[in-house]
Amino acid sequence: MIATRLTRRGYVLLLSAGLLGTLLAAVVSLGAGPADRPLFAALEILLGPVLGLSHAPSETVFAQIVWDIRLPRILSALLVGGALAIIGTTLQAIMRNPLADPYILGISSGAAVGAALAAGLGSWLLSGGVGGWMKFFGARAVGASGAAFVTALVSVLIVYSVASVEGRITPVRLLLAGVAYSAFASALTAFILYLLPDAAAVRGVIFWLLGGLSNVDWTGLGWMSVAVVPSLLVLGMASRWMNLLLLGDDSALSLGLDVAKARLGLILVTALATGAIVAEVGAVGFVGLIVPHAVRPLTGPDHRRLMPVVFIFGAGLLVAMDGLSRTILAPQEIPVGILTGLLGAPFFLFLLRRSRG
Repeated sequence: MIATRLTRRGYVLLLSAGLLGTLLAAVVSLGAGPADRPLFAALEILLGPVLGLSHAPSETVFAQIVWDIRLPRILSALLVGGALAIIGTTLQAIMRNPLADPYILGISSGAAVGAALAAGLGSWLLSGGVGGWMKFFGARAVGASGAAFVTALVSVLIVYSVASVEGRITPVRLLLAGVAYSAFASALTAFILYLLPDAAAVRGVIFWLLGGLSNVDWTGLGWMSVAVVPSLLVLGMASRWMNLLLLGDDSALSLGLDVAKARLGLILVTALATGAIVAEVGAVGFVGLIVPHAVRPLTGPDHRRLMPVVFIFGAGLLVAMDGLSRTILAPQEIPVGILTGLLGAPFFLFLLRRSRG
């Protein structure tokens, strides 16, 4: 039986505190931005249809900002933050390695290759009439999103096939394969960008690689949700598998789990979700590393209790960081991936030093 830390009452209090903090961060983020309007004005516009209120004609432009820019952005931050935390928790269980996060398999680096290729080949694809069917692959027709989605999935399949030996795969081998592939994909991306003659395209890809929610709209949120939401439901239902994987392959096999199939299935689901996220918002790192480590000492290792809490805290963390990214240097905006990197990299080094034994 997996041990727990909190009592039932303490667990409910932790969930409630997380929900309250996340809701507060979302409300504050709704009023964050270059538009010089107070928070209550944004809340009035958002709650107006429910309360039967109508905004003044002078507020029409700000209403469009709230409904068409800020609200889908906040919802995307909630979904992406929660999903990255869930994916990080899953990968740490799969690999039995507390330093694993959603990008350790080379998914982010592989997606960057697709974005760079799209920047160089986008004009040719459009002129060839391929744009229509490419819409299937992402929220943006023929561009970084669609190409990144495809190459992210291809990348994790390559890493898994390299790490697999006679149908079996060890966590250490998978980690090494992911690190090696990430280095290769990063070098390939740099080479492609070096060859691009269009400076504007290069800047666009680099900005996208930094990770951010500034370009997310309702369409992008919808496309991303199609892949991410079902993936999260599957991962939530697989909590028992993760508990068994923590016991080691031999113990999991003795308890009736097909370790190879379970690990492959979980990797494919996390790849699908991460590919969709990276395709839409770029590389937002370390959320999947920070949140599980902050929450696990409280909930214990049982994933049935851990998963809901990490989703809530991951959502709250990213929506808070996104609001901060819009206010630190307003009216300029910092890509949220920079802030999560500044927060997460020292945390990763701390974990690495603590686990040196």
